[in-house]
Order: sequence, then C-alpha cells, then structure tokens
Amino acid sequence: MSPSLADVRVSMTRYGMSTFLVLGVIGNLINVLMFARRESLRNSCSLYLLTASIINILSILWGIIPSLYILDHTDPSTYSVVYCKLRLYTIHTILMIGRSLMVVACFDRYALCSHSNRLRLFCQTKIAIRVSLAHLIIWPLVTIHIPFLQQYIQNRCYMPGINDIIYASYSTVVAGILPPVLMSIFSILTMRHRRELLTRLNAAGVNTKRDNAFMTMLVSQVIIYVITTGMYPAMTLYLSIIDGRAKSIGQQQIETFLNFIAGSFLIYLNPASTFFIYFLAAKTFRRDCKDTFIKQFRRLSGQRTRIEPRIAHTQNIMYVHQNTRV
Repeated sequence: MSPSLADVRVSMTRYGMSTFLVLGVIGNLINVLMFARRESLRNSCSLYLLTASIINILSILWGIIPSLYILDHTDPSTYSVVYCKLRLYTIHTILMIGRSLMVVACFDRYALCSHSNRLRLFCQTKIAIRVSLAHLIIWPLVTIHIPFLQQYIQNRCYMPGINDIIYASYSTVVAGILPPVLMSIFSILTMRHRRELLTRLNAAGVNTKRDNAFMTMLVSQVIIYVITTGMYPAMTLYLSIIDGRAKSIGQQQIETFLNFIAGSFLIYLNPASTFFIYFLAAKTFRRDCKDTFIKQFRRLSGQRTRIEPRIAHTQNIMYVHQNTRV
C-alpha cells in the first residue's frame, strides 16, 4: 500500500475507530438504561432493542480493540492458532446476532400492524425473551464452520483457495444481502399498514406515540445499516473471485484500502451509532432520555423528584386491535 493510503488507513483506525469505541459503548449503555426501564420492558420491540444494544457493546469491544492493538503491537493471529481460529468466528457471530435481532424487531413492528390476529400474538414480551435467547444459541451453531475454514499456516492466518470462496459466498448472502433486504421489506410493510392502523387507533383514543417512536427508530437504523453495509458483500465476493490473479501494485493498494473501508470501518459504524440514530430520529426517545437523566441527577444530588399526575391512556394496542376489528 502506498504511504498515503497507509497513513489514511492508520489514521482512520486510530482516531475514527477509537471514536466509534468510546461513543459506541457510551451510546449503547444509554440504550440499555432506556430500554431496561419498567415501562419499556412491557414492549416486545424494546426487549429486542435492549438485547441488540448489549450485543452491540460486545461487538464494538471485541471488534475495535484488537484493531487498535495491532497498530503498535504484533498481530496475535500471527503467533496464536487459537486466536486465529476464534477471532473471525466470534466477531462474525456477535455481529450476526445483532443484525438478526434488528430483523426480528422490524418483523415485530410489522406483526403489530398486521390484520392477522395470529401475527399480532408475536408481539408479546414472553415471545421476545424466547426469541432473543434462541439467537444466542442458534448463531454460534450456524457459524461453527468458520474456524474450520480459517487456516494457520507458517505464521499466517487466512482462508486458502476454496475456503475463501465458500466464506465469501456465505457472508455475501447471510450478512450482506438477507439482513438489509428483510429489514427493508418489513419496514416498508409496516409503514404501509401503519397508515391504515393509525386512523382507527386515533379514533379509538389510543396513545400510539411510543409505538410510533419505535417504528421511526427502526426505519432510521435500517437506512443507516443499508448504507454502511452496501459495500461489504460486493467487496467480499469480488476479492474471492480475483484471488490469485496477477495485479498491479496500484490495484493491490486500492483493493486493500477499500476492503478496510467495507470490512472494518463501516461495519462498526452501525452498532456504534444506534443511540445517536434513535436520539435524532424520535422525539419521544429524546424526551424519555431527558426525563430519565433529570430523574437520575435529582436522585444522585439528593433532590426529591416531583411527581406529576398523568392521564391514564387506553389499554395497549393488542387489546384495541380486537375491539376495533382491525
């Protein structure tokens, strides 16, 4: 790689990904605080976002810290077989758990707006807990082939020949195509059915602000996810196809840099930015954050929190669905 591209790559890793690390961990910790509140735990979508926020913290720590470490130290994958085998396996598994949880969250919002009573039954907290736990068990099994594809040969950790093609094809479909496509489909269906549903719910006097906020937050995150992962499947498949072919030095430099952008830098932008996406996208989430921080500040400073009377709202949307024949 030419000195200019090498310097840009190192600077983006040292400063850009360090920023992802700090802001991403802080932001997702705030997400955990917000989604773990008693009123939030009654919402199935909130449980998915809570679990995804915890997974995001793990992916940021395990994905970015090693990248920062090897800037000034020897890469452990060059001398540790165990690290070589488990590094990609663990980070890919953690990222896929987070991505699939977002897919399920999008489906949860679509099911909530569905005309089918059977689909609406999916929007229950007990089901959200079971589905979230299932992700933690299923994905480590689905990705178990990765350590076998990864080889440690002569102090090199890589996927030779057909192994690279197998992984590239798998990751292109499973990580690069299916999540954004499914997220987009469920988001579009949700918005289409939501317009029909809101008229009936508003007529029934139901407060739908929180559910609207979750939908807005999810749609915004889907847009960012599609943008940040768009290069990854194309770059992965391209590199596996042309592997072993003669290349000029300039071509190698460009490919290495683009692979860093698509496979390292942008990959962690999405999990690191979730809180800021939610905060900018949803007014209800901003208000809840403000109220929560004021409450915590008063508690820490010994001030008494003034309790304002609130008007009780009609029962949840699941109940109204049945009584309004949606």
